[in-house]
Amino acid sequence: MCEDPMPDETASLVVELDEESDVTRSAVADAVSDVGGSVEDELRFGSLLVTLPEEGVERLCSMDGLARVETANTLGLGIGEE
Repeated sequence: MCEDPMPDETASLVVELDEESDVTRSAVADAVSDVGGSVEDELRFGSLLVTLPEEGVERLCSMDGLARVETANTLGLGIGEE
């Protein structure tokens, strides 16, 4: 997604904040909003479930203060499953 984003496609990601960082959930939410995305849910352990255009993933991933960014399906959240 970072190297070859698909235009007009969205990504559902789990963003985990670095506990040793000063970055806040609000700052991450602002960064997600800046690239046209939104926070879908606040998860345990300081993580956020976000949806954003694939073209904004690289910008989000380059943000300081993040421990990791994973696709929501990688973590077994079943996004989009019925």
